[in-house]
Amino acid sequence: MGPLHHVNLVWMAEALALVFFLIALNIRGMRESSLLNEVLGAIDILTESTIIVFGFLFAWRPELLAHQWVTQFPTFKEFAYGSSLAIISFVGLESISQAAQETKRPATVVPRTSVGLIFTVFIFATAFSTMSLGVLPWQDIAKAVGDPVATLAHAIPFIGIIAGPFAALLGATILLISANSGVMSASRLTFAMSQFNFISDWFNAVHPRYRTPYRTILVFSGIGILQLVLSFLTPNAMDTLGNMYAFGATTGYILVFIALIKLRFTDPYAPRPYKVPLNIKINYRGRVVEFPILGVIGTLGISTILFEVILTHAIGRIAGPAWIILCFLYYAYYRRSKGYPIFGNIPRDWEAQQIKVLEAAEEYDLLEEYKQALAERERLEAKAHAK
Repeated sequence: MGPLHHVNLVWMAEALALVFFLIALNIRGMRESSLLNEVLGAIDILTESTIIVFGFLFAWRPELLAHQWVTQFPTFKEFAYGSSLAIISFVGLESISQAAQETKRPATVVPRTSVGLIFTVFIFATAFSTMSLGVLPWQDIAKAVGDPVATLAHAIPFIGIIAGPFAALLGATILLISANSGVMSASRLTFAMSQFNFISDWFNAVHPRYRTPYRTILVFSGIGILQLVLSFLTPNAMDTLGNMYAFGATTGYILVFIALIKLRFTDPYAPRPYKVPLNIKINYRGRVVEFPILGVIGTLGISTILFEVILTHAIGRIAGPAWIILCFLYYAYYRRSKGYPIFGNIPRDWEAQQIKVLEAAEEYDLLEEYKQALAERERLEAKAHAK
């Protein structure tokens, strides 16, 4: 259409329609949003399991897998590009923690759900990769970059004629779940940021009827719509969006690992019913701190993936840092306009905040454990002061 002859307007219209649907759904409430994810997620897992079982039983050839494994080697650039995109498989992992504020007993639910998601994604990703290289030449899968699972399912005897089109529908529903999780988690995260003076308190408002953070849903979904439209103006919208997500996810996970390490030193008394393994007890300012070795390993590993993203993803290399700089400029302007320090902290009673969080989450056992830890700290401090 005119100068937009290379733009798939039908796909863009479908994507925009789905985003508007998700905006309305999330404004209506988290229960409705979560129900959509639960129903579609159950259908997707059942369908994926069926494709994997039938594929290994009736189409998988171990000799083809061995041949491709031995004779076909990607270049370093191809390996770096593919491995950096693999992080997209875990889209939704961050949504679990970002929705924890509206979860009852999150100390039990969040770790259990996170570990379950990690292993589920690992199993399915490994199974599909292993099966695909034993069913089709990798060149056939590479040609079907838009619908590789549908192409793979179509090659399976007995179910291929049905599984192929159904797998394409499966891909659409999985992306719908991911987009829904993104809208839900981004709105909750930015709502919390407004409460702690990282962004304008204008976002700290809920819908008068549905009690959802509708302003953050509208504004940040609007930013997503802008990114969506701009990506369709590039030669490959899916590649562009994948590049941007790979940069954003790796940057976010690095910050999570840094926060994990820092909080072990600055907030050692907070109850931690689940801890990552590989911790070393060290003395820090007169108290014992459990230093997370896995946090260091994770930081180095994700930093390597971020390096791969910057090295192999042109859009991510440009748009990612530009987005961070733009957001920091807004943050600096807002903090300066309110008289808050840009690089410093606003004095807060974080222990009182922690107590309020545990009370709201109905984590009464952890609340009692936290109060006892604070009381023991005060007793030791008073004893040291008396000496």
